[in-house]
Amino acid sequence: MQDPGRSIDKTHLSIDQAEDRGFIHRDYLAHCFRWSHVVKHLGKKKLYKKARIVDIGCGKEIPLLKTLYTMKMTPKEYMAIDVNRINFQDIHRKIVEKMGDTNFHLEDEYDFSEDLSFNPINFIDPHVITCFEVLEHNTVPKVVKILANIHEIATKDTTIFISTPVFNGKAAANHINEMTYEFMESILRTREFEIIHRYGTFASQKEIEPVLYETGGNDLTIAYEYLKEYYDSNLLSCFLAPLFPKYSRNVLWEVRICGNQT
Repeated sequence: MQDPGRSIDKTHLSIDQAEDRGFIHRDYLAHCFRWSHVVKHLGKKKLYKKARIVDIGCGKEIPLLKTLYTMKMTPKEYMAIDVNRINFQDIHRKIVEKMGDTNFHLEDEYDFSEDLSFNPINFIDPHVITCFEVLEHNTVPKVVKILANIHEIATKDTTIFISTPVFNGKAAANHINEMTYEFMESILRTREFEIIHRYGTFASQKEIEPVLYETGGNDLTIAYEYLKEYYDSNLLSCFLAPLFPKYSRNVLWEVRICGNQT
């Protein structure tokens, strides 16, 4: 589903906005779990100590960087890119001081769906690239360009994490281009990305439960019914989604580039 009236949407997610509502809804929970998944990846063999990270659509508050800092993982280099102006806070200054000024790169008010205006060689061999909840805010031609730019700065050893909603017949008002699961899979393969893993990040119970009861096995369904007595739908929607990405409302794709790039 694509909104022909807009080419880009600049909505951002804020923990302050989430707290104002009095609870953390499933969308923000899913964000937290995505960040923690990347942190988990960077924690393996202490990869974070040598890691160069490119965070596309980093958000005004750069929450992934703050999550790393909170988990006492300071990466070697970090490039934060966002179409909005970054809200630089005291915690960011502490992180940059610990990393060193020359190791933190900020490209705010920067549209990553345009030709790269910074020299990619200035940030060579990134270990991790993240692009969370960005594609749905861009038209399909812009999505293609974003993926092309990711391909340009990545190497065959770069792990790339991309998350985006799955269009199920009804899109969020601020999403101008929600894509189906099959379309997203196709566009990744067409743009020469190898899919390593795919995880649902949150799912509607009405879409997950039929699949769960049919294929989940007795132990999982018993556990689900037991947890359902305590947890509300926000947490339950995130709990089972990784098992059923094709039936989830949002998917995290872990990919690498194909071809002979070095």
